[in-house]
Amino acid sequence: MIRKATHDDLDALVELGALMHAESPRFSRLEFVGDKLRATLTQLLEAPGGFLWVAEHEGRLIGGMAAVALPHWCSNDLVASDLALFVAPQHRGGLAVLRLVNRYRKWAQMEMAAAIVQLGVSTGVQTETTTLLFERLGFKRCGAILEA
Repeated sequence: MIRKATHDDLDALVELGALMHAESPRFSRLEFVGDKLRATLTQLLEAPGGFLWVAEHEGRLIGGMAAVALPHWCSNDLVASDLALFVAPQHRGGLAVLRLVNRYRKWAQMEMAAAIVQLGVSTGVQTETTTLLFERLGFKRCGAILEA
């Protein structure tokens, strides 16, 4: 089941964020600051352009998705951008990711009227497999992320 997150979910979401951080070869090079994550998630819960949904299994949070819709830097049109999408490794392969992504797209297009709905893969974990899944869900490649 997926549902909109609440303040009561923050502890579990910070724990999932720590798992995501540790699993990512890219992000694990950065210091993980749980209080910073909690503050970001709180802003998403309270901001009109914030998206924070969770996936539950047997009453426990197993994943979630965070996103934001903001005006583009050179336009008043809104662009929806995912910040994080994570499902605990032991719960991958089910419907949680599909449901979270579909709910995000519905929110971005229908509720926020975003002109662009972005979804990326930047953790370095199963990049090609995840990209192919997103393409099957109707997203298309439009760029790349490079770092020095």
